[in-house]
Amino acid sequence: MSIQTRIDTFAGDTIYTAFEKTAQRLPRQVALKAVGGRGHSYTYEEVGAMVRQLAAGLQQSEFASCECVGILSENRPEWGIGYLAIVAAGRTVVPIDASLKEGEIAFIVRDAGLRLIFASGRFEGILRASGRDLTVFIFEENSPHSWQQLCAEASDSKTKPGNGTAMLIYTSGTTGAPKTVELTHENILANLNGIASALIFDEHDTFLSVLPLHHTLEATCGFLTPLLSGSTIVYARSLKSKEIFEDIALNHVTLMCGVPLLFEKMYHSVQREIAVAPWPRRALFRILYFISGLGWRLRQTRGKALFAGLRNKMGMGSIRMFVSGGAALPPRVCRFFNLIGFDFVQGYGMTECSPVISVNRPGDIEFGSVGPPLDNVEVRIDNPDHKGVGEIFVRGANVTPGYRNNPEKTAELIIDGWLHTGDLGRLKNGHLWITGRKKNVIVSAAGKNIYPEELEERLLESPYVLEAVVFGRPKQGRHGEEVRALLVPDLKQAQADGHVCADKADKKRLEEVLGSVVREVNDRVADYKRIAGFDIRLEELEKTSAKKVKRFLYK
Repeated sequence: MSIQTRIDTFAGDTIYTAFEKTAQRLPRQVALKAVGGRGHSYTYEEVGAMVRQLAAGLQQSEFASCECVGILSENRPEWGIGYLAIVAAGRTVVPIDASLKEGEIAFIVRDAGLRLIFASGRFEGILRASGRDLTVFIFEENSPHSWQQLCAEASDSKTKPGNGTAMLIYTSGTTGAPKTVELTHENILANLNGIASALIFDEHDTFLSVLPLHHTLEATCGFLTPLLSGSTIVYARSLKSKEIFEDIALNHVTLMCGVPLLFEKMYHSVQREIAVAPWPRRALFRILYFISGLGWRLRQTRGKALFAGLRNKMGMGSIRMFVSGGAALPPRVCRFFNLIGFDFVQGYGMTECSPVISVNRPGDIEFGSVGPPLDNVEVRIDNPDHKGVGEIFVRGANVTPGYRNNPEKTAELIIDGWLHTGDLGRLKNGHLWITGRKKNVIVSAAGKNIYPEELEERLLESPYVLEAVVFGRPKQGRHGEEVRALLVPDLKQAQADGHVCADKADKKRLEEVLGSVVREVNDRVADYKRIAGFDIRLEELEKTSAKKVKRFLYK
């Protein structure tokens, strides 16, 4: 099956010229706010002026050979201004993960051939040690090497937006093998076209940016999409649920994009508030939640009216839409937020697709699915089995031309014009459903395929499981693999329910509690899928900067 409709919201544009049109239309609109709305704010007019001055500085003869320009910083307005200035000067942006170690940063600087980089002051020492020929401009104005020194008198001749490669993305991945993805202006703008046809963003919206901007999900969905739509972007102070709630309330935020881990933490935070409420309130919540669920089955969204008071008390009365992407989301979390009155939509994508491939639309949400493909993206299920499950192939103008200086991997990724995602899924009623990752499939002794993501989803339904990773382990002296699980318990919930002592984790009791959870899951799945054993980990699972579990560490 394939879906494709041509839309041209940004036809003939580059990223910079598309921004300029918005800035000219809404010059006095606040574009960017720092420190959760408590720091400096920039209007579209101010952003445009700074971008033109910095782009003019980048066009000076001493930087003429700098094809790529890096950005290394935490989320802040200057990150976005630097990005726009780089593309306005016809150069390629190389966003660097601020959580990387010194050696990893030095590798990217060398591999990308960076000779100029914009950075926060805390990275200056690391960067200057990574290369003698590297010029570092610091975002802080009080620095002797402030980027203000780069600003030059702007003129039309000094702004030469390119239309080739816009970004080089060094993927962190979950396999430990980084690759460099090339994304062109055409790729990114095609994705923005598709998003614009699926979700509404406009000048009346305020977007809370919480994910790291170096990641393509946030760069496209949390930066370029709201900015080119005329929205205001507020940079969150942290990933702490309490501070996110405060930032939402202070700025009357209407939109937020996040990864499942973030929304799961918010979900647990709300659930704990409900759990300690007086019993009449708990009973009322359950009754209203049941009514909302009944209405949902009838395609009636009653949660908006039923839970208006709860959303206001949470400080989220202004929110109209949450978007989740980057990894699989437990359906119970999506269901919960929708039933209490939010438009909570899950999407699917990958860096190589700029990144969005599909997303649920408000009014057409299927819990557990990642929605219909974007209107200008084709999706095909290759060699489906009797359940319709096969590898997901993607084609469209949003697809990368390939990996930089890596023709072998590019040839494996794109075959006959179709990008091979490595993900397994099926199409049903126009919606895409992700079954799992092809390389993660566990093969039983009888040759049956077991998808660990299905078992993880069931394990995470328990209030006592905070995180879970399921994997296959070869059987000694026998064919096939046995199914194992690594579980991170929710100690707060287990303590609150009296299963373990409040002062310390009782390993034996934890094993009993989690063993019961595993048995319940095993009772609900086919025998060949049963989890043979599990281990307990008290620390959070290690993740990439995009908050995906590094599976290769736990096999």
